Amino acid sequence: MTTIPSVLCVHAHPDDEALFTGGILARTAQAGGRTAVVTCTWRDGDPRVDELRESLTILGAGEPRLLGYTDNAFDDGVRFCSAPFDEAVGRLVGHIRDFRPDIVVTYDAFGSYGHPDHVHAHRTTLAAVEAAGYDQLFRDAGQPWSPRHLCLATFPRSAIEQHWLTLFGSPAPAPGTGIPGISDELVNLTVDVNAWYETKWAAFAAHRSELERGGGASRFAHMTDAQRRAMFGTEWYVHRELAGHSMPGVDPFLAS
Repeated sequence: MTTIPSVLCVHAHPDDEALFTGGILARTAQAGGRTAVVTCTWRDGDPRVDELRESLTILGAGEPRLLGYTDNAFDDGVRFCSAPFDEAVGRLVGHIRDFRPDIVVTYDAFGSYGHPDHVHAHRTTLAAVEAAGYDQLFRDAGQPWSPRHLCLATFPRSAIEQHWLTLFGSPAPAPGTGIPGISDELVNLTVDVNAWYETKWAAFAAHRSELERGGGASRFAHMTDAQRRAMFGTEWYVHRELAGHSMPGVDPFLAS
């Protein structure tokens, strides 16, 4: 009997769960696996959390799990990037030990495109994944648990260059001038999620306040369906085995 690995995604903001990992969340949930999302910013009661709850329902990823910090762009509360590091790590350790995932997913070291909250989520997640398995650390956060895999959501540079004109209306800058994405050879897991495109887009579209405010997310709303499918239909990861598990070349999301 094949067991579908459980997946816990750690994201900085509402809507990131759909944009970066909506495909693997929907695919895992449809296959019968457990999925959940920890969001580092925003607090319960905010309209953006209501939109997050709707998105997670569409993706089959349960109720929002919130660290309760403030987006780096706002001043109301403790900013995620300014919070005591051990405090944030401890809160995330609690979610890891409570959910007990086989796979933890977050951003790559550059935060996929350099957002400071994304970069900090990467650092916090790596520390929490390591700490969660030690009974000497964060003893009030539950029984120790060690995930088997870590997957870092990323973009290969070739994909960014391919879609730059659609996203920004101008040719991609020359390589080495700050364009997001990592060298293609560093991406060791590419997941075709075209079969879950409609679910992924519906989850992203649930974040109406972001689509309407005119920020980066609103660009997707003005694309054709074909353009969105070309971007949303693939997810890329840097996959690392943890705790002595070795599965080179295997998609861990569907491996027993």
